[in-house]
Amino acid sequence: MKNPPNLSGQNMDGDGPPPAAPAPSVASVLGDDDLFREILLFLGFPNLLVRAALVSKRWLLHASDPVFLRRFRERNPPRLLGFYAGYPGRYQFVPLPQPRELVALSRRPASPCDGAFARGAERLIHCRNGRLLTAFRSRWRQLRGGRFKHYLLAPLLAGEAPTVLPPAPPPTHERAQARFTQMFLPEDGARDGITLVHLLMVSRKVYAEIYALGSGGWGVPGTAVIEVEHPHGTTFLEELLPPVHGKVFMVRTSGYILGLDLATSTFFTLELPVGVRRSYLLSCADDSGLYLVSAAGFQLSVWLNGMTGDGHGAAGWLLVDTFSIREGCTRFADQNQTLMPQDGDFLRVAAVGDNAEFVFLDYATYGVVLYVHLRSRVVEKVYEQAPYDHGNVHIGRIHISPFMMMWPPVFPALNRGHDKEQLSQHV
Repeated sequence: MKNPPNLSGQNMDGDGPPPAAPAPSVASVLGDDDLFREILLFLGFPNLLVRAALVSKRWLLHASDPVFLRRFRERNPPRLLGFYAGYPGRYQFVPLPQPRELVALSRRPASPCDGAFARGAERLIHCRNGRLLTAFRSRWRQLRGGRFKHYLLAPLLAGEAPTVLPPAPPPTHERAQARFTQMFLPEDGARDGITLVHLLMVSRKVYAEIYALGSGGWGVPGTAVIEVEHPHGTTFLEELLPPVHGKVFMVRTSGYILGLDLATSTFFTLELPVGVRRSYLLSCADDSGLYLVSAAGFQLSVWLNGMTGDGHGAAGWLLVDTFSIREGCTRFADQNQTLMPQDGDFLRVAAVGDNAEFVFLDYATYGVVLYVHLRSRVVEKVYEQAPYDHGNVHIGRIHISPFMMMWPPVFPALNRGHDKEQLSQHV
C-alpha cells in the first residue's frame, strides 16, 4: 500500500516541520538599488528622507536623485504644516495637526514669532516653500522714517541664520499719483530670484519696474507700461498677488485682472469669470494653468483657466466645482447668532494652496479664520482673533500665510562628511 500524502507539515519520521528556507539577508534586500528606492518611497515625509541620507553616501545618492524625487513627490506631496496669522507687528504661527513624524518639525516655524516678530516692527512680506521674506525697521528708524531691512528666513533649517538682503532700490518715476511695491520669493524660496515690483500710476497709465535679485545685487530693472481704463475716484488696484508661473496679478476694483509677465516685462489683461468681482485669489495649476477660488456668501467656487493660446487666458474659465459651506460655518457660531452674510465680503478669501488644494477664509464679522479642504469639502475653524481690550471689536483684516514643507529637501553636501551633529541641521 502506498503511504498517504503528507499534509501535516511534519516529516515522515515525526521529528517536526521541515527546516525553513533561509531568509534573504537585510544586506541583500538593501543592496538591490531598485528595491531600495521602492522602500524609500514609503518613508512618506521629506524630513525622513533626509535622515535616511545620513546613513551613507550611497543612501544619499539614491535619496537625492532627481528622478527618484519626482516619484517621491507624486506619492508624498509636500504637507501644510500650519500658517502665520496676524498683521504687521503681531504675527503668530498656528500649527495644524500632524502625524507624529512631523510634530517636532511643525514647531520650528514658530521661532520667528518668538524672535524678530515679537519686537513689534516686523512685516511678513511673503511665505513660500518653507521660507519667509520679512522686513524689519527698528523703533529709532520708524521715528526717523528710515527704510525697512529685508531678511530671508528658513525656520525648518535648524541653526541657519537669517540672510540680509541688499537694500531695495526705490522707484525711479517721480510723478506717480499712486505707488504699489511688493517683494516676492521665487517658487523654490531661494535668495537668488527674489523679485521686486514697483507699480506706478501716472494719469491713465500704469508703469512697472521689475528687479530680480542675483549674486550681483538687484541689477537693471525691466520696465513695462500700459494704458488702462479705471473709474474716476476709485482705487484702481487693490492688491498685488504673488507670482504664478512667472506672472504677477493685480486685483482690480472691477472687470478684469491686470497681469504682468515678469520674464518679458509686458502687461496683459485677464477677464474674470462670470459673476466674480471680489473676494477671490489665484493659485497655480499643473503645467501653465491657473485656478481662481472665489467666495460669495457661503458659496465657494473653483475655476480653472488653462492659459493656452497666447498664454494669457484666451481660452477662458471653466467652473470645476462650486459648493456651500453654510452647514460647516454654522457649527462655529454662538447659539444666539445667525450667520447670514449679505454678500461675499463676509467671507474673504485670505489664502489659497497650490492646485486649489485648500483655502483659508477670513470671517471678519466674528474674527474667525476657516480652513476648507476643497477636495473633501471639510470645514474647520483654525484660528480666532483676540478682541481689543476695550469692547468686543476685532482687529479687521487679518493676514494669512500658509507654511508648507520645503521641496525639494535640503540634503547634506557630499564633501561635508557624515557626522550626525553636522548633518542634523538640515530638514
